[in-house]
Amino acid sequence: MTDQKFPSPTLSGPPVSRWWGPFPELRRDTLGFFLRCQTYGDVVKLPMGLVIELLLRRRDAATYVLNHPADIKHVLVTNQDNYRKGPVPPVESRIFGLGVLHTDGEMHHGQRRLFLPFFHGNHVTAYTDLITGKAHDMIGHWQDGMTVDIEREMARLTLSIIWRLLFGREIGSESDIVREAIAVGQRLIKTQYDSLFASMTPLWVPTKVHRIFNRGLHAMEAMIHERIEERRMASQQNDDLLALLLAARDTEGRPLTNKEIRDQLVTFLLAGHETTANALTWTWFLLSQFRSVRERLTRELNEVLADRLPTAAAIPHLRYTKMIWEESLRLYPPAWSLHTRVGRAEDHLPSGAVLPPGAWVFISPWSVHCNARWFPDPNQFDPERFSDKAKRTHAPYSYIPFGAGGRRCLGESFAEMEGLLILATVASRFQLRLVDGQTILPDPVMTLRPNVPVRMIVQRIDIHEPHPAVA
Repeated sequence: MTDQKFPSPTLSGPPVSRWWGPFPELRRDTLGFFLRCQTYGDVVKLPMGLVIELLLRRRDAATYVLNHPADIKHVLVTNQDNYRKGPVPPVESRIFGLGVLHTDGEMHHGQRRLFLPFFHGNHVTAYTDLITGKAHDMIGHWQDGMTVDIEREMARLTLSIIWRLLFGREIGSESDIVREAIAVGQRLIKTQYDSLFASMTPLWVPTKVHRIFNRGLHAMEAMIHERIEERRMASQQNDDLLALLLAARDTEGRPLTNKEIRDQLVTFLLAGHETTANALTWTWFLLSQFRSVRERLTRELNEVLADRLPTAAAIPHLRYTKMIWEESLRLYPPAWSLHTRVGRAEDHLPSGAVLPPGAWVFISPWSVHCNARWFPDPNQFDPERFSDKAKRTHAPYSYIPFGAGGRRCLGESFAEMEGLLILATVASRFQLRLVDGQTILPDPVMTLRPNVPVRMIVQRIDIHEPHPAVA
């Protein structure tokens, strides 16, 4: 008796351009396009178009979008060794270099081993006073009834925190330079992902956006190299990430070069503040529109904190605060897409689909989080989805705001602690109300940002100063 073989499912997808593949649709409506892909099945095949086929010298070049958590687990975890990180646009490569976000294989594993202790365990809890102190200083400048751009406020706050962790010093005028460089870089990365012509145009070509980008990046790099040289000349090292990098050795026992240190610092500088700032911005946006959630949050903060600033010891008791944070990350994950994976060999997915060798695989946490199969009524903001009881019903790998597997975000523990501490510190003192007449939509650039400034009115809850934190 011979084994009976069943044919794999026929893969389809939305109509795309024969010449340009999905790129015109992605430019017009990136998020809507991936929502439409959900209706075509667990694995959606997107032909890349004749132009890409000619450039790659490969027929039937396609990207495969994964919509089922079991397939996502298979690619990111179970069979992750079959996949390498896909190519990125030139501007993204220029920004991050060989930082841990962009390396692969043994180099990536070695970098993770080096950095993991810095963002976990006692090392993370030691940052509590820094985070709450910075957040308290920020709201100390707020006046009852004033209007703030909450995204800008959150970005300045998280940038000041990560700068201290990286360099052991306060950020000064560098803040505006870094923020401007990030904003321009984000737009250019999105442009290069969406446009083959833009991705093939060298950065030295003096277009207006290239000139602005290069000027901002050079200014940011100059500051970082200045910090590195200052520290190399110093007689005493601080307990910060720069000190860790200066003491590190490569596999052959050699110290890291300035370029290698620069790549890691830029990676953590951008990834370590931009994502948390966006997550907090979306959380304030959501809280401003759901009064019952905000009232329950206030009750929990009053019960757990009273008039005190939050501590690391208080975090396990901020259960509803964490539910709000997790639901906000479900609706608006800052890392809305993961880097494309490229298959080394043919792969049979749990859904039954067979991916050919060299297949490009795309996974979007945002799209999975917004799929009604995994989260009923997915557009509704409902923190109860993340109660202990409700979380046990979630399909594994249907919630992946920090990715999964060997490339899971290194800073996940730190980001969660930072987000909860800032949320608790601010929400225990102020309510934030969205200014009327604004239309706030998600903009999928390098991170999922609001498409316009988010203007909010701050309203003081209690005018008394909090007592010092109690450990």
